[in-house]
Amino acid sequence: MPIISVSLTDKNVEDLESLQRELGFGGRSETIRAAMRALMAETSERRSMIGQVDGVLIMVNEASASGAIHDIYHDNHPLIRTHVHNHLGNHKCMNMMVLGGDASDINALLEKVHRLDGMTYLKFIRS
Repeated sequence: MPIISVSLTDKNVEDLESLQRELGFGGRSETIRAAMRALMAETSERRSMIGQVDGVLIMVNEASASGAIHDIYHDNHPLIRTHVHNHLGNHKCMNMMVLGGDASDINALLEKVHRLDGMTYLKFIRS
């Protein structure tokens, strides 16, 4: 099995070790492989979407990412039926968007959001 080097923040390492303990994985590598499988399954499910798609996007982000989310909102407003923004504690925000549109456009939007720095939670629930 190839060994690769990955740079993680201190918080990433804390989260990784917490997942390892809570889920009973034998080591960090096993935990990362499981996380990759989950992300691959989510990505595969999104890529299989065709035609008209409706759903809800829930995001929790560091307040520092709000400007980038605002830009994405304005660039994709035809897909966004409803947008709710709430300020949470600890300099975090929650955004909920009801989305509707062509699957390829929804996927493009989701890919942009996935790449944003400062995201702490992201979930798309297809209706």
